[in-house]
Amino acid sequence: MSFESKQESIFDFELKHEDVLEVPEDYNQIRLADLEDKETFTGKPQVSGLMTSEFEDGFEDDGKPKMRTVHKIRMIITNDDNEEYLDININLKQASLKVPAIRKGSVLFDFVQSILELENKGITQGKNLIENINLQQFIDFLNKNCDKITVKNIERHGKFNFNSFYITSIDNSGL
Repeated sequence: MSFESKQESIFDFELKHEDVLEVPEDYNQIRLADLEDKETFTGKPQVSGLMTSEFEDGFEDDGKPKMRTVHKIRMIITNDDNEEYLDININLKQASLKVPAIRKGSVLFDFVQSILELENKGITQGKNLIENINLQQFIDFLNKNCDKITVKNIERHGKFNFNSFYITSIDNSGL
């Protein structure tokens, strides 16, 4: 049996392609929590596809590790002038880029709403729910059409305190 010419396999496996975001190794990493409330960051965006990871999150009553699965997209905004990049995780409730609904008060809502508002000012005013979203369209738009974006950090306070962001400007003049 020759392994070199065979196009089939006797082994069970799946081949997939995972998007890898390019981050210069010597650049300083910044997270939303490192920014002050309403502080802005500008640079070239890259957005990953769907990413899923599993990790230990405490222990079950029987002492076995409790496993937690997280689905997200990741956005990197690289500022070459300052040699730094902003690293943003956008959590998803399910393992799909087709999202049936997102409610106001989440990072995902702020991400989608800010792009919709830049496209058509006032379109989401007074709304607290966005339905039938294809996140792949937003990812493709940012990856293929944007030279530079500016995001503004938003501190959220409530049952949980967290940092979110709005995209406040998009520059695609170099494309």
